Amino acid sequence: MKTFNFRLETLLRLKSASRERSLIDYAKSIRDRQDVEDQLSKANEYIFSLEKKLAEKQKLNFRANDLNSIIVGLEAARGVAIEISAELNRKKTLEASRKKLFLKKDSECKSLDRLKERQTYEHIEIESKKEERELDDVIGSRYLYDRANPVL
Repeated sequence: MKTFNFRLETLLRLKSASRERSLIDYAKSIRDRQDVEDQLSKANEYIFSLEKKLAEKQKLNFRANDLNSIIVGLEAARGVAIEISAELNRKKTLEASRKKLFLKKDSECKSLDRLKERQTYEHIEIESKKEERELDDVIGSRYLYDRANPVL
């Protein structure tokens, strides 16, 4: 039986490498998004602690210097939280685009794999039929030879 040679093997390897690279990029974008989500949650916790501290200061004593510094810090923290939120939206968009790219490359790679499997199956089927015909020919010729030259 002849060995099967997939003519698009190089293309399949290139597609597989491209798929792996896009998977790595997609995983990196997920990790980046999660990091930004963690930053945002920490910023929100900090804002909550400043708001709590501001409420306590307002209840206990009403010194303008203390309140003013907390209010300025609170406004700055809210500004940072808004920036982090915008960064999170960018990371989510990037993640979605990389996911879409990965799925596209994955489907391309899988379609080439299916093509290779189908061609391998067809090759094996064709080669098996050839061998079967050859065996039939050998058996038929041996029968005819034995019939023409009987052994006494």
